[in-house]
Amino acid sequence: MQLVQLAEQIWVLQGGANIGILAQDGQCLIIDSGMDKDAGRDIFNAVKKLGLTPVALLVTHAHADHFGGAQYLVRQTGLKVYATRVESAVMASPILEPLYLFSGAYPPRDLQHKFLLAKPCLVDTVLTGSETMVEHIPLQVHALPGHSTEQVGVAFGDTFFVGDAFLTPDILDKHRIPFYTDVQVGLTTLHTMKSRLPTFKYIVAGHGEIYDSTERVTYAIEYTAQRLEDILSCLRISLEDGSPRSLSDLLSVVADAQGLALTALPSYVLCQTTVQSALSTLYTRGEIYPVFQHNQLFWTRKSQG
Repeated sequence: MQLVQLAEQIWVLQGGANIGILAQDGQCLIIDSGMDKDAGRDIFNAVKKLGLTPVALLVTHAHADHFGGAQYLVRQTGLKVYATRVESAVMASPILEPLYLFSGAYPPRDLQHKFLLAKPCLVDTVLTGSETMVEHIPLQVHALPGHSTEQVGVAFGDTFFVGDAFLTPDILDKHRIPFYTDVQVGLTTLHTMKSRLPTFKYIVAGHGEIYDSTERVTYAIEYTAQRLEDILSCLRISLEDGSPRSLSDLLSVVADAQGLALTALPSYVLCQTTVQSALSTLYTRGEIYPVFQHNQLFWTRKSQG
């Protein structure tokens, strides 16, 4: 992992996930904790090298690659852990992540690895998503839902840590279908983020590069938004003739349109979640409807009365 200093009191530890370190009077708050114990150890060593005392860990959202190192950091430092209500529940019971990905059923072993099942960590304080102070460190917590139900970002000075509110174009092109639990809310979050950009010098995404150009980060945000709109459009076109189609059929259509081959259970359930969310968005808008035939659920553009 590479330690990058953005300002006198702000560092980013770049690795599999970008970790924020915010300093105040010799103490620091850490934003996210990486995938596992090894990531936690790297964070601990980086903070120690900076001569800072870690007093808080703020988790932007409870996906394993963002809180997997939390248990290690708590045991090593005794710092306090902060996260929002829903994210806190997943952190306390990490089995919930593969559980919800597998439709609430007990997940098979293919979904029980460190990429989807982190070590548990109890949260000390539940965030509302609008805090201006954490452990005497002044900051601004912003609600950034969409990718995860109650994801938040953190603004400190002229830097905005945004979790996985958007994906950098190169990462999005690699994975093709971004993971979103709520596509409609995610689009709203992306729109709101764009209006806040002039306030900040740096935008730190959860993975990949650090943005210091409003033009480039605007492009990245719009790139993610367009991918979500493309998925919605693909579903509309697939259903426009009124023929009912199943979730698995529609997932296949979206994956084909994005040039993605789904050959493993983890990637399948992750992409399926996004497509289900997109279907939910279209249903909420009144554009599509569920129908049942031969004990199977289908979706169609025509109301079945």
